[in-house]
Amino acid sequence: MGVYVYCTREEYKHKSSIKNREFENEWFKLEKDGTITVKGVNQNGYAWDGCSPKFLKIADMYFGTPEGVLNLTTGKPKTYYASMIHDILYQFSEKIKHLVKREEADREFYEILKRDGFKSAKCYYWGVKLFGRIWWGRK
Repeated sequence: MGVYVYCTREEYKHKSSIKNREFENEWFKLEKDGTITVKGVNQNGYAWDGCSPKFLKIADMYFGTPEGVLNLTTGKPKTYYASMIHDILYQFSEKIKHLVKREEADREFYEILKRDGFKSAKCYYWGVKLFGRIWWGRK
C-alpha cells in the first residue's frame, strides 16, 4: 500500500540494549554502545507507517492499528518513537539479521512504549511477537 504516516527530518538517537554490534547505512546507525541513530536529516527525511498494519486508505484517512494518544511531553503520539525504531530495524532486517535478532527489535519496541507511557504496550508487544516474523528479513 505504501502508506507513510510519519516523516522525521531530524536526527533521533535512542539508547538501546542492542550492544557490541555496529552497522551503518544512509538511514540509520547502530553503535557498539547500543545507540541507534535514525538519520532523519538525510534526503527528504525518514518516513514510516507507524504501528502496522494499515489496512485501508480512504482520502486522507488511514485505517488499521491505532497510533495512541498524544504524549504531552514529546508532542507526538505515544507509539511514535517505538514504531520509528521498530520499523527501521525491520525495514533493514535483511541487512542486519546477522547482527540483530527479531526478538531484540521487538523488545526495543516494547521498552520504548513503556517508557512513553503507552498503556497498551503489552498488547502491541504481543502483536509484533506473533506477526513480526512475516516481515522480518524480507527485502
